[in-house]
Amino acid sequence: MFGQLHAQEADRSTYKLGIKTSINISSLLGTEFENPRPKFGYSAGVYFQTPKLKKNWSLHTEALGSFRGSNFSNGDTGYSRIALFYVDVAALPQYNFQEGKKSISFGPYLSYLGLSSLYIGEKKKAELNNLDIDPLDAGFVTYFTIHGPLASFQVGGKLGLKDVNNGINFDTYYPRTGKNGIIRNLSLEIGVLF
Repeated sequence: MFGQLHAQEADRSTYKLGIKTSINISSLLGTEFENPRPKFGYSAGVYFQTPKLKKNWSLHTEALGSFRGSNFSNGDTGYSRIALFYVDVAALPQYNFQEGKKSISFGPYLSYLGLSSLYIGEKKKAELNNLDIDPLDAGFVTYFTIHGPLASFQVGGKLGLKDVNNGINFDTYYPRTGKNGIIRNLSLEIGVLF
Protein backbone atom coordinates (compact mmCIF):
# COMPACT_ATOMS: atom_id res chain seq x y z
CA MET A 1 0.00 0.00 0.00
CA PHE A 2 2.83 2.41 0.81
CA GLY A 3 4.24 1.83 -2.68
CA GLN A 4 0.89 2.67 -4.25
CA LEU A 5 0.54 5.91 -2.29
CA HIS A 6 4.12 6.91 -2.95
CA ALA A 7 3.76 6.23 -6.67
CA GLN A 8 0.65 8.40 -7.06
CA GLU A 9 1.24 11.90 -8.30
CA ALA A 10 -0.88 14.99 -8.00
CA ASP A 11 -3.03 15.22 -11.12
CA ARG A 12 -2.09 18.61 -12.56
CA SER A 13 -3.60 18.00 -16.03
CA THR A 14 -7.18 19.08 -15.21
CA TYR A 15 -9.00 22.04 -13.73
CA LYS A 16 -9.32 21.84 -9.96
CA LEU A 17 -11.87 23.48 -7.68
CA GLY A 18 -11.28 22.96 -3.97
CA ILE A 19 -11.27 24.20 -0.40
CA LYS A 20 -8.38 26.01 1.23
CA THR A 21 -7.86 26.56 4.95
CA SER A 22 -4.88 28.10 6.68
CA ILE A 23 -3.56 29.57 9.89
CA ASN A 24 -1.78 32.90 9.79
CA ILE A 25 0.39 35.23 11.80
CA SER A 26 -0.41 38.84 11.00
CA SER A 27 0.51 42.35 12.10
CA LEU A 28 -0.16 45.95 11.17
CA LEU A 29 3.00 47.68 9.99
CA GLY A 30 3.69 51.40 9.69
CA THR A 31 3.97 54.53 11.79
CA GLU A 32 0.41 55.00 13.13
CA PHE A 33 0.40 52.35 15.88
CA GLU A 34 2.90 51.78 18.65
CA ASN A 35 4.33 48.46 19.86
CA PRO A 36 2.71 46.07 17.33
CA ARG A 37 3.02 42.34 17.99
CA PRO A 38 1.98 39.30 15.92
CA LYS A 39 -1.62 38.05 16.07
CA PHE A 40 -2.73 34.53 15.19
CA GLY A 41 -5.68 34.08 12.85
CA TYR A 42 -7.06 31.78 10.21
CA SER A 43 -8.63 31.84 6.78
CA ALA A 44 -10.85 29.56 4.75
CA GLY A 45 -12.41 29.64 1.31
CA VAL A 46 -12.27 28.23 -2.18
CA TYR A 47 -9.59 28.05 -4.84
CA PHE A 48 -9.49 27.22 -8.53
CA GLN A 49 -6.45 26.01 -10.48
CA THR A 50 -6.06 25.60 -14.20
CA PRO A 51 -3.96 22.91 -15.83
CA LYS A 52 -0.74 24.05 -17.46
CA LEU A 53 -1.49 26.92 -19.84
CA LYS A 54 1.98 27.24 -21.36
CA LYS A 55 4.99 25.06 -20.58
CA ASN A 56 5.19 25.11 -16.76
CA TRP A 57 2.73 27.96 -16.19
CA SER A 58 -0.83 27.72 -14.84
CA LEU A 59 -3.23 29.99 -12.94
CA HIS A 60 -4.20 29.84 -9.24
CA THR A 61 -7.23 31.88 -8.10
CA GLU A 62 -8.78 32.05 -4.65
CA ALA A 63 -11.48 33.75 -2.60
CA LEU A 64 -10.99 33.56 1.17
CA GLY A 65 -12.39 34.92 4.40
CA SER A 66 -9.42 35.90 6.55
CA PHE A 67 -9.15 36.88 10.23
CA ARG A 68 -6.11 39.15 10.61
CA GLY A 69 -5.02 42.21 12.57
CA SER A 70 -2.41 42.85 15.23
CA ASN A 71 -1.71 42.56 18.94
CA PHE A 72 -0.02 45.43 20.78
CA SER A 73 2.12 45.65 23.90
CA ASN A 74 0.66 48.84 25.42
CA GLY A 75 -0.06 47.81 29.02
CA ASP A 76 -3.35 47.18 30.82
CA THR A 77 -5.01 50.47 29.84
CA GLY A 78 -3.75 50.81 26.27
CA TYR A 79 -5.08 49.31 23.06
CA SER A 80 -4.01 45.67 22.99
CA ARG A 81 -5.55 44.19 19.84
CA ILE A 82 -7.09 45.18 16.53
CA ALA A 83 -9.12 42.36 14.98
CA LEU A 84 -9.90 42.53 11.26
CA PHE A 85 -11.96 40.31 8.97
CA TYR A 86 -11.17 40.57 5.25
CA VAL A 87 -12.53 38.91 2.14
CA ASP A 88 -9.47 38.32 -0.08
CA VAL A 89 -9.43 37.55 -3.81
CA ALA A 90 -6.38 36.79 -5.92
CA ALA A 91 -5.57 35.59 -9.44
CA LEU A 92 -1.96 34.44 -9.51
CA PRO A 93 0.34 33.11 -12.20
CA GLN A 94 1.73 29.79 -10.98
CA TYR A 95 5.07 28.29 -12.03
CA ASN A 96 5.12 24.48 -11.71
CA PHE A 97 8.30 22.42 -11.35
CA GLN A 98 9.46 18.91 -10.43
CA GLU A 99 6.84 17.43 -12.78
CA GLY A 100 4.05 19.49 -11.22
CA LYS A 101 4.72 18.29 -7.68
CA LYS A 102 5.70 21.79 -6.52
CA SER A 103 4.76 25.31 -7.56
CA ILE A 104 5.34 28.98 -6.80
CA SER A 105 2.45 31.44 -7.18
CA PHE A 106 2.85 35.20 -7.03
CA GLY A 107 0.94 38.34 -7.91
CA PRO A 108 -1.60 40.89 -6.68
CA TYR A 109 -4.48 40.45 -4.27
CA LEU A 110 -7.46 42.63 -3.33
CA SER A 111 -9.15 42.66 0.07
CA TYR A 112 -12.42 44.04 1.35
CA LEU A 113 -12.68 44.80 5.07
CA GLY A 114 -15.89 43.37 6.53
CA LEU A 115 -15.30 43.86 10.28
CA SER A 116 -12.85 45.78 12.46
CA SER A 117 -12.65 45.96 16.25
CA LEU A 118 -10.40 47.54 18.89
CA TYR A 119 -9.71 45.85 22.24
CA ILE A 120 -8.30 47.53 25.38
CA GLY A 121 -6.03 45.72 27.84
CA GLU A 122 -7.28 42.26 28.79
CA LYS A 123 -10.94 42.97 27.97
CA LYS A 124 -12.65 40.25 25.94
CA LYS A 125 -15.32 42.58 24.53
CA ALA A 126 -14.46 45.08 21.81
CA GLU A 127 -14.25 48.70 22.92
CA LEU A 128 -14.79 50.10 19.40
CA ASN A 129 -16.08 48.63 16.13
CA ASN A 130 -15.99 49.92 12.54
CA LEU A 131 -12.57 51.55 12.82
CA ASP A 132 -11.41 54.21 10.37
CA ILE A 133 -9.52 51.71 8.22
CA ASP A 134 -9.98 51.92 4.45
CA PRO A 135 -12.28 49.04 3.45
CA LEU A 136 -10.25 48.29 0.29
CA ASP A 137 -6.72 46.94 0.49
CA ALA A 138 -4.37 45.77 -2.25
CA GLY A 139 -1.04 44.07 -2.07
CA PHE A 140 1.30 41.34 -3.23
CA VAL A 141 1.03 37.65 -2.35
CA THR A 142 3.38 34.73 -2.94
CA TYR A 143 2.89 31.02 -2.17
CA PHE A 144 5.05 27.91 -2.30
CA THR A 145 2.94 24.75 -2.71
CA ILE A 146 3.74 21.03 -2.48
CA HIS A 147 1.03 19.18 -4.39
CA GLY A 148 -0.16 15.78 -3.20
CA PRO A 149 -2.73 13.28 -4.47
CA LEU A 150 -5.30 14.07 -1.74
CA ALA A 151 -4.20 17.45 -0.36
CA SER A 152 -1.58 20.10 -0.99
CA PHE A 153 0.55 21.95 1.57
CA GLN A 154 1.09 25.69 1.09
CA VAL A 155 3.18 28.41 2.79
CA GLY A 156 3.27 32.05 1.83
CA GLY A 157 2.84 35.67 2.69
CA LYS A 158 0.74 38.72 1.89
CA LEU A 159 2.05 42.27 2.09
CA GLY A 160 -0.36 45.17 1.80
CA LEU A 161 1.07 47.82 -0.49
CA LYS A 162 -1.72 50.31 0.20
CA ASP A 163 -1.85 52.60 3.23
CA VAL A 164 -5.22 51.70 4.79
CA ASN A 165 -5.25 54.53 7.35
CA ASN A 166 -8.54 56.35 6.76
CA GLY A 167 -8.16 58.93 9.55
CA ILE A 168 -7.94 56.53 12.49
CA ASN A 169 -7.88 58.38 15.81
CA PHE A 170 -8.24 56.68 19.20
CA ASP A 171 -8.26 60.02 21.03
CA THR A 172 -9.29 58.54 24.40
CA TYR A 173 -7.02 55.47 24.33
CA TYR A 174 -3.33 55.13 25.00
CA PRO A 175 -1.00 55.48 23.12
CA ARG A 176 -2.38 58.35 21.10
CA THR A 177 -3.14 57.90 17.42
CA GLY A 178 -4.39 60.38 14.84
CA LYS A 179 -0.95 61.29 13.52
CA ASN A 180 -1.95 60.32 9.96
CA GLY A 181 0.73 57.61 9.94
CA ILE A 182 0.93 54.64 7.62
CA ILE A 183 -0.91 51.35 8.27
CA ARG A 184 -0.13 48.27 6.14
CA ASN A 185 -1.19 44.63 6.50
CA LEU A 186 1.33 41.80 6.73
CA SER A 187 0.34 38.13 6.97
CA LEU A 188 2.35 34.89 6.89
CA GLU A 189 0.31 31.75 6.20
CA ILE A 190 0.52 27.96 6.39
CA GLY A 191 -2.36 26.14 4.73
CA VAL A 192 -3.84 22.99 3.28
CA LEU A 193 -5.70 22.74 -0.03
CA PHE A 194 -8.21 19.93 -0.58
